[in-house]
Amino acid sequence: MKISRQNIERYLDDRGWKRQMSADASLIRYQLNGGEGLNGAVNIFFSNTDDLDVRANEVVAALEVIRQVYSLSEPALRAGLTSLAFDKILATIPDDYIKNESIELRAARSYLNGMKGLIAASAMSELTGERTFRRTNKEASDYADRCRFAHTFKGSFGLAIESPVGFNDQAELAFIEPTIPFGRKVVRRIANGLQSVVKSFSEDSVSPILEAADGLNASMCSELVNIIDRTEIPRIDIAFVLSPEWEPDVPAPPSFQIDARYRELLKDASARLAAEDDAQPVTVVGRIVNLHADLDPDDLLDADVDRIVQANWDSPEHGLIRVSIGLSPAGYLAAVEAHGKGQLISVQGALRRKSRSWILQDAQEPRFIQI
Repeated sequence: MKISRQNIERYLDDRGWKRQMSADASLIRYQLNGGEGLNGAVNIFFSNTDDLDVRANEVVAALEVIRQVYSLSEPALRAGLTSLAFDKILATIPDDYIKNESIELRAARSYLNGMKGLIAASAMSELTGERTFRRTNKEASDYADRCRFAHTFKGSFGLAIESPVGFNDQAELAFIEPTIPFGRKVVRRIANGLQSVVKSFSEDSVSPILEAADGLNASMCSELVNIIDRTEIPRIDIAFVLSPEWEPDVPAPPSFQIDARYRELLKDASARLAAEDDAQPVTVVGRIVNLHADLDPDDLLDADVDRIVQANWDSPEHGLIRVSIGLSPAGYLAAVEAHGKGQLISVQGALRRKSRSWILQDAQEPRFIQI
């Protein structure tokens, strides 16, 4: 990524440099006072000019000042400047599982492969809304490939993965919420899902995982099990560092431990989430609560048009649920008339859960019941 003046200004703001503008607005000064090892204030200047050569020279000069102030190599400085465009997932291996300040390459490879699968599976749910699927598509896999394996960090043995979120160049308008980048949603889903694991373990119930909004899907649970099994490390500490470019007032997600104690719970959750995709033959009987046909009335017979009714059904297995049912043109017209009369709909088909919704596939022609 090319380093721009904007990158540098964000970096300086994030590290507490004081920004001042000259009276005629022709010059911007960033000043650092009292830094460790500094003799007096350090200044970096930028001109408000359209001269590209001047702007380029100022960027070079600013980079050299920052490098000297923080005693950074050029690659480390560039990594720090671009890291503002990434959310980070930090993994720390406890000292008890480290030998000679290192871990086996097999364990590191297994962790990184598992995290890549976890990120791709999270991306898949963000793209499709599904919590179970046979395989990740190209878009989800490509996103996982764009994530970066960053420098290991000091202290206990650590591995850092960076998820791209980009810089926030959206105009700040009080009446418009900023569009949250896809990468932030992917990381948030992982964090939300991991917290549901903690709750499930404490309650000795898989329900919190299954019911978590924007949480784990079946593949994410399986990838966590793979990390536990293949790294053979009983505990890996996970922390999240979110880019201040987005949602700066929202706190970072709580830390988490990929713990071998969660293995059976995650296997159970994966199996149950995958089972949600199995369609069950049922007869839905309930009151119509919504009718939707995205069409002109003259196009009702068009085979490519969706004609959907929603009915509240007191399912013996799932309780009261709202089921979406696709009908034929004749069935839809009859449902409209029945809805006006307050009649119940009765229709056979295959019930399937899709994310947090229920749909009736292969619906037969409906019957209507007067009550």
